[in-house]
Amino acid sequence: MTEDIYAKPDLTKKVRFQKGVKEDRDTDVCDDIDNVKIYDNVWAEESTPPEKSEDNITEEQQPTVSVNGSSEKRNVFGAAAVLLGLLCLLLLVGVIVLVVLYILERNRLSVENANLTSERDKLRTSYSEVKVFNHNLTLKMNQLEEEKDHLKATNNNLTNERDELQDLLDERTCCPNKWTRFGNSCYLTSTSKKNWSDSSQDCRDHDAQLVIISSEEEQEFISSFKQRTWIGLTDEESENVWKWVDGTPLDKEYWGNGQPDNYNGGGNCVEISTADSKQNWNDLPCRYNCHFTCEKILE
Repeated sequence: MTEDIYAKPDLTKKVRFQKGVKEDRDTDVCDDIDNVKIYDNVWAEESTPPEKSEDNITEEQQPTVSVNGSSEKRNVFGAAAVLLGLLCLLLLVGVIVLVVLYILERNRLSVENANLTSERDKLRTSYSEVKVFNHNLTLKMNQLEEEKDHLKATNNNLTNERDELQDLLDERTCCPNKWTRFGNSCYLTSTSKKNWSDSSQDCRDHDAQLVIISSEEEQEFISSFKQRTWIGLTDEESENVWKWVDGTPLDKEYWGNGQPDNYNGGGNCVEISTADSKQNWNDLPCRYNCHFTCEKILE
């Protein structure tokens, strides 16, 4: 029926119009055929249609109104269809955009996940390396701690050895208490009297010896004590062959006037007298008791 409405009317056909309506509808139309008027609607194509009478205009108004209403409905439906098509197109575009964004986001997340996995693996490797390094560092620290304790013990031993060597050096380079230093030697004059042999032994007991005079300055120093004392010179082994207690022969002599005179027939040992002159040596028998002077040579 919709096709009949929108179909183009065929103006070449002859149309029959009934002028009046028969009240009796049961009567056959053919009975009233005399009242039927037939109009010829045919005109040449692109020619001007015949003028319509007032009766024809009145009767044709109804079909014209019907065609305009259908056209308006068609326009509404067409606009709705176009709008719906646009909405579908927009929806399709939106779906495509969402799919593209989803794919891009998924790829981005996949890349980030791969990067995070790589970073995690690197961190695990770094952690393992740090753990191994820490273990090695701990071992090294323990080793250094042991070495420190060993060095500390060694240092203590060296300190003790240093102190002992310092004490020994002080003994060798410094004179003991009550001894007097002159040059590179320390001297001590006894307060008791002994014979020459006992005097020599007493000096040896103090890691010293009876004084050996080896220079003029030393002779003057010993003479400055102004006391008669034994010195380490004797000729007991051979008469008139004077030697010092260390076995060296006499080189420089400081005999007093008329000495040696072999006093009392046995003057085999020598003393320093109290004479003002530095020539003050005197021979005496070794059995005599005299003071004595010991000499400790410093190293």
